[in-house]
Amino acid sequence: MSFWEFKNIDLDGIALIDDNSKQTYSYRELRDLSSTISAKFDKNHKKLTFVFCDNSAINVILYLSQLICTNAIYLADVKMDDSLKNNLIAIYQPEYIFDIKENIIGYDAVNILGNYFLHKNLSPTPITIYNETAVLLSTSGTTGSPKLVRLSYKNILANAVSIAEYLNIDKNERAITSLPISYSYGLSVLNSHLLKGASVICTNKSIVVKDFWNLFKEYSSTSFAGVPYMYQTLQKIRFHTMSLPSLRTMTQAGGRLSEEFIKYFYNLSKEKNFKLFIMYGQTEATARISYVPYSMLESKIGSIGISIPGGELTLENESKIITEPETNAELIYRGNNVMLGYASNVEDLEKGDELNGVLRTGDLAHFDNDGYFYITGRTKRFLKIFGLRLNLDEVEKMIENNFHLPNACFGNDDQLSVLVESDDSNNLDKVKYKIIDIYKLHHSVLKVSITNKIPVTSSGKKDYLMIKDFISNATNR
Repeated sequence: MSFWEFKNIDLDGIALIDDNSKQTYSYRELRDLSSTISAKFDKNHKKLTFVFCDNSAINVILYLSQLICTNAIYLADVKMDDSLKNNLIAIYQPEYIFDIKENIIGYDAVNILGNYFLHKNLSPTPITIYNETAVLLSTSGTTGSPKLVRLSYKNILANAVSIAEYLNIDKNERAITSLPISYSYGLSVLNSHLLKGASVICTNKSIVVKDFWNLFKEYSSTSFAGVPYMYQTLQKIRFHTMSLPSLRTMTQAGGRLSEEFIKYFYNLSKEKNFKLFIMYGQTEATARISYVPYSMLESKIGSIGISIPGGELTLENESKIITEPETNAELIYRGNNVMLGYASNVEDLEKGDELNGVLRTGDLAHFDNDGYFYITGRTKRFLKIFGLRLNLDEVEKMIENNFHLPNACFGNDDQLSVLVESDDSNNLDKVKYKIIDIYKLHHSVLKVSITNKIPVTSSGKKDYLMIKDFISNATNR
């Protein structure tokens, strides 16, 4: 059973509530609209469709229409820079493009729905796309990169089923689009709710504006999904003072949230009577890999938890499976939500399943005596300065734990660079001397800079490329 077939769903139930138009779509209307658009496409020949989207209901309809007609879909942010858009179009030569732009060179356009145009390639590249390819997404933190994750229909359905199971999503739930649907986490929220006949409030409003929370209350949203910087923002905007009686669930993924913030929101969850789920995942696994059951969160602060239903987590060191607790090794995930593989050009779309359900995450981890996993770093996030091997993720965590400051670490084997988010320049020396004291580095190989905001990607992850460019102009020690 596929959720886009609208089986076992109350067709009179509310599927989408569109913030911009204030229009409500039942599942019957969602099915009929997406099927009408789908009928315009030849189902006998799988084609590539680009959807430059925001979080409006129109884009959900366009997304579903392409799933129904079995075209392969690349979802990307409609606000993507035109030069990046044009580069991706040149590399992949999609047969169709949905965009608010009226003119795209080499394409013929017709208005399709609302303010969206359907652009058809005037000279498409002949290609046979692998039949099971459903969705293409940019890898985490690389929006605009030609390297895309290839996801199958099985991947999408398996992940939606797992998420709905451990979050207990049913038709009475109502999510709000706090994350872009072009981002794997945001898309997983949409998919898991549509699977169960639940409702989704479609909005492009930011969580920092009052209108977002007015909308949350007006339509009685039951859940909130966010990445680490969003939870940091929630504290700054005094989330604890908000009255949100409909809120039942908060989820966090998209990077490591500091233990300080986890404790803060866990304590708040007990006070406000909602459940907090800390989760771990990768776009390469269609979104989710593990979660911490709410009943275990207090005793497992800092853990990524256990595998999602239907998946399996192991640790391996040079293909040897680790069975001893507290032993660091690479985290390996197995499940039906593991991607088919990557694509870097249009020819790669002809490839089949290259991973066979096994994902080497690139993360180092260990598990405790209860089988709960803890990320300790990245296999490639290391520097070696004067013979000292530095785990950059470990340094970031140390700064967070000691100073409660968001930060980003990077560099090479000649220098460790640290960017700290703070309004107090005195923190520069405090952080620098702490690093020198703990890691015994010479001051000449350490550069600490300050900013009022750590650059992040559209999906909320630290944007290390922007950080590296930014640091040369930052105040530093």
